[in-house]
This record gives sequence, structure tokens and C-alpha cells, in this order.
Amino acid sequence: MRGCPSRAQRLFTAVFTAGLTLVTPAAARASTNELPDPSTYDAAIAWLPDTQFYSARHPRHFKNQTRWLVDNAATRKIGYATHTGDIVHNASSTRQWNNADAAMGTLDEGKFPYGIVQGNHDVGDKYFAYFGEWRFKDSPVYSESFKNNRQHYDLVDVAGRKVLMLSLTWAMRDDDFAWAKQVLTKHSNLPVIVSVHAYLNTDGTYDQQGQRIFDEIVKPYANVKAVLCGHNHGAAHKVRDLGNGRKVPEILADYQRAKEGGLGYLRLLQFDLDAKKMIVDTYSPSLNDSSYFATGDDFTVDVDLLPPPR
Repeated sequence: MRGCPSRAQRLFTAVFTAGLTLVTPAAARASTNELPDPSTYDAAIAWLPDTQFYSARHPRHFKNQTRWLVDNAATRKIGYATHTGDIVHNASSTRQWNNADAAMGTLDEGKFPYGIVQGNHDVGDKYFAYFGEWRFKDSPVYSESFKNNRQHYDLVDVAGRKVLMLSLTWAMRDDDFAWAKQVLTKHSNLPVIVSVHAYLNTDGTYDQQGQRIFDEIVKPYANVKAVLCGHNHGAAHKVRDLGNGRKVPEILADYQRAKEGGLGYLRLLQFDLDAKKMIVDTYSPSLNDSSYFATGDDFTVDVDLLPPPR
């Protein structure tokens, strides 16, 4: 059993939809593997939050994550991974980028499709040298890049349904917003999941450009089904009720303040298409543990991956 969480770990908060009630996570549980039986869902997408301290000091966790995804893709129906940024801690460090390159290279070698976004710790020329458009141009899901993979989108098959994974950069400029809006308009017939580095605080309020992203990217476009983000050290989720039956989950995950930069925790988004549910589970391949905290890591939200009504 893991010991009691540190003060920094206790700052992790989970935000739930019922009145945006704040729930402080309890002490960590004993290590168990409680991931759902793959027969209970149709398809899954993996989510790698802030890996910066793995790249800086604990690369084995990063490698464990990507190796596990390749090895378990078929069994657990995982067809794609999104990385929500802060790939490295020091954007000028070639050593850190090499560590990240080696870990993500496992996905390349395994022909496992993925997308990646730029976090604030990734800003600089090395991001484009290691994760520019050249790296993804032969991917079967890679569809369009904006300014050498500053932003991009992928078209992903989720149990026979095409889903657009929209990856937005840190510190979006006006032209970044304009490009994203063009993509959403052009593909108004496809469900969209947005990945962006900074969006929510751990109390569920908007951080950085979160409010603008919500106002200009999420709210006006009925095809946006969910938003994923990292950056702030914690776990939170809430659901925005936008009326006419439209509800958009907004989800934060960032484990970097845990021991060894996060202990290898990633997230799995598992879709039950008929029930219109997204089952969210947290898992560490390094520990074979299915949740970092007793609350806030594993939950289910309504997500309908059908195109929005015309």
C-alpha cells in the first residue's frame, strides 16, 4: 500500500457535476488492477498527461506507458492516444527531448497512432525538430497540420465511428483560433474531442485561455463533445450544460507532483456507444494500479459520439 499523500498531493481536487461539489480525494488505495472488462465497452482512447518529469528524470515511467499501450492495444481496444502537453520540462534540453523521443518512438514502431500538443514547457524550436509535421505525415489518422504541427487534427476510428481529435497549442494566437474554427466548421458532421494543455484549474474554474477557448471553440460548435487538459497539478472534471440536451465534459488530469513525476499514471477513455457513455479510468503500467486517488480518477460521463443534429 502506498503511504499517505504529501501536502502537494492533497491539493488534488475532483469536481463533479452536481452543483460543482468539490470533493477532496482520500488517501491512496492499495494497488489493484480494476480496469473494466473490455467486453463492456466498444473502443478506447488513451490519454498521456504531463510527462515532463519523466523526460527530465524518470524516463522508465514514460517508456512503461507507451510500451503498455502497444502491448495492450488489441486486448483493451485502444486505437489512439492523445498527449496533452508538457512533453519535457526544459525545452532547451536535448537529453530530455531524446528521452521523450525514445518513449513516443515505441508508439511509432508499434504503428500505434497518436497526437500531441505543445505545452508551456515545450515551447521552442526543439518541439518542431522532434514533433513537427514530419513525424506524423505517414500516420493513417493524421489529417491536417497548422504551422508544422503547432496545431493539428486527427481522424480516428472509434468502433466504426469517425471522431475528430483536435489538438490545440499553448498560448493560442488569433490565427490559431481562426484555424481551429475552420476545422470545426468544415467537419461539422463529425464529433470532436479537444485536447489542449491548459484549460481548467483544479477547482473547475477556467485557467489561462480556458474561458476564451470555451467561448470561441467549445460553446459555438455543437460537434465538440469533450475537452481534455493538463498543466495544473491535479484531477478535476465537470460537465457544462449548454442547453437543448447538449452537455460537454471538461476534464483535467496531471499527475506530475506524485512521486517520480507521476508514477506512470495515464488515463483511458472507454466508450460505450449505445449507452452514450465515456468511462474514464486511471492506470499506471509501472505499478499495475488503476487509480491514484480513491475519488476523482475513475468516473463515467455522458458522451454521444454521433454527429450533432442538423
